[in-house]
Amino acid sequence: ILGPKPVSYSRIRRIWETTRRFWQDIAPTDAPPKELRDFCNNNGLNLEDLWEGPLGLEKSLIGQVIGQAGPRLLIQGSLQPRQQRNKPAPYHAYELRLGRVKIGVLWDPERQGFITLENLAYIAKQLGYIPPKTESREDEQGVEERESLHRWAAEIVRQEIQGQRLTLEEPPEYGGRSQEWGTIDIQEVKPLPQSYVPMVPILAEARTFMALVPADRAMDVVQAIKTKYEREMGKVRNRLPLHIGIVFADARQPLRIALDAGKRMLAQKAQPLLWKVVCAARKAIEKEDALPKRFHSDRNGQFKEWFEILLETGDGERLRRITWYVPAVMGDGKTEDRWYPYVFLAQKDEPKDRQIYYEATNPWNRDHPWLVHVSQLRPCDVIYFTPATLDFIWLDHAGTRFEIAYDEDGRRRGTFHRPYLLDELDDLFACWEMLARDLGTRQIHQVRNLMETRRAEWFEKSGASLQDETFRAFCESVLKNAQWIARPAESGLKRLTHWAVTGLLADAVELFHHIMKQKPVGEERA
Repeated sequence: ILGPKPVSYSRIRRIWETTRRFWQDIAPTDAPPKELRDFCNNNGLNLEDLWEGPLGLEKSLIGQVIGQAGPRLLIQGSLQPRQQRNKPAPYHAYELRLGRVKIGVLWDPERQGFITLENLAYIAKQLGYIPPKTESREDEQGVEERESLHRWAAEIVRQEIQGQRLTLEEPPEYGGRSQEWGTIDIQEVKPLPQSYVPMVPILAEARTFMALVPADRAMDVVQAIKTKYEREMGKVRNRLPLHIGIVFADARQPLRIALDAGKRMLAQKAQPLLWKVVCAARKAIEKEDALPKRFHSDRNGQFKEWFEILLETGDGERLRRITWYVPAVMGDGKTEDRWYPYVFLAQKDEPKDRQIYYEATNPWNRDHPWLVHVSQLRPCDVIYFTPATLDFIWLDHAGTRFEIAYDEDGRRRGTFHRPYLLDELDDLFACWEMLARDLGTRQIHQVRNLMETRRAEWFEKSGASLQDETFRAFCESVLKNAQWIARPAESGLKRLTHWAVTGLLADAVELFHHIMKQKPVGEERA
């Protein structure tokens, strides 16, 4: 029988530093202090060896996921202000009007010109140009294709504005109109050689993280954060949940509105639920057991051996399952971890039939004080597990942010499935992939609208549809009769039916198609 370690300032500080460093690795807000840089320069030391976090955004986790963009364009020419002003305000944002298209620019007093601020590939598309096809690959070829896309867009925009006389406007306050500053006769447009990471870190502290990222890469960023969380916090994720909220907004939405929506999502939480152990298996690389690809970088370290624990809660359409991957050894790949992966059992009696356990104060139920090591878990055990969650919202207008409110059970008011378990992120991807692969846009809309219309018509409270067999049979019939290019197998239709009943299918269509503007596979090729 083991015992809990005493609470001390040093232990609390280590926990705080570890969780803060987790977010600093994702998108750093701290730079190495000047004293440390000077020390390294004076003593011939490598700054990367002494500074724990990434030295720049391009080396951070989000920077590696998003990649780099560029070049930006430097626009120089003759200015004709409407009022008696010689130059624009230093480092102030303006807009160049090119027909119906507005290009965000910033005045650089050192270069005596404007620097473009926006995604030039998006500007080129607004101007009517069709961008070359690129694949969403993370290999070197994918990086080269994205770089080629940005160079193509920069050249398109350069040609469009070279030699033009354009109106220069000051961006308005929210709800107002742009004010004309004057005009510029563009004499020279040249690309700047520096590339950049198209993201803005806002906050990276122990408990809270906020950053601005491109909407079309937001889910890739979430996927990367999930993997890092599982790898680094996998042993304690039963009591250290991660709650991720994504606020999608267009470029014209005021930043303060998006930040306020993000702040409201910080109230997201998951009550510690009672989960039943379905299976608890110990696996190992040496046994040639299948380790998920996202953990392969640790296959010779802490994931050389691991516990694969299948948990479930609820029943029927409310049944939710997660797989908890727990590293069985320390980073050396040899030392058995007897310190971290413990869980509270939902029982009063001392578990004398287990070999590794101890007693401590259960923060959720003081009548259940016994923790056991995950190696001692057995099927049908009931444990306390606080799951990680994921929520998202599209800010179509400023008032939408007031819809973000959570009840005592952690569920978002006005919905019956959000927030999702972070483990259900894979289901969102899988659902959209199945729909986009074998259905067109029109069919996807018809299937989704038909089922959600019936849900609204048949049930006064949408949550009642989850347990209704008639509604489930209706969703199954709609999916079977859809005009599939290649109809999914029976198991696939069963999964789609479950996702339709729970509302995940409708959310997947909203997320990937309406918000992220992804198209079905056949339409992308066309």
